[in-house]
Amino acid sequence: MDESFKKVIQSSIDLFRKFGVKRVTMDDIARECMISKKTLYKYVNDKIDLIKQAIQFEYKRQSSKFSAISDKGLNAVEEVFELHKNLIKLMEKHSHVIEYDLTKYYPVIQRNLLEKRAKQVYKMMIENLKKGIEEGLYYDDIDIELIAKQRVIFQVQRIENSIVSYKEFTNPY
Repeated sequence: MDESFKKVIQSSIDLFRKFGVKRVTMDDIARECMISKKTLYKYVNDKIDLIKQAIQFEYKRQSSKFSAISDKGLNAVEEVFELHKNLIKLMEKHSHVIEYDLTKYYPVIQRNLLEKRAKQVYKMMIENLKKGIEEGLYYDDIDIELIAKQRVIFQVQRIENSIVSYKEFTNPY
């Protein structure tokens, strides 16, 4: 990826986190990157294209962090702890304003992102559970599918209730 384009994407992500996807204009992004709007349109077709590319960039960055954990050669239990530490860091950076705007104004993009995340979490959980069974760290009669699906529900759907809340795990400051 071209460094100038990377700057455009990163600046867009930063502005989206701060002000929301809907409120940020292409003029705002061009101004932030100190480029003309015409130059900005050399990189992207329109705002929807920019949003998709920014989400794809951030998704790849996060995915590579999770993949790096799997590549460390940890046992299954250590791997789960590392994955959860990484997940908590992501939750601390999570922008509710982006999530709200995507859900309300760009539901197809939001749905696609959630689907990708769900598949990634599901795959990681299946691999970890199988690894744990092979290592003798998990019971061999557990329902791998059920547990993996439960993790998808908890991590991707972010169910909030009186017993479990993601707010417990994030630092508000």
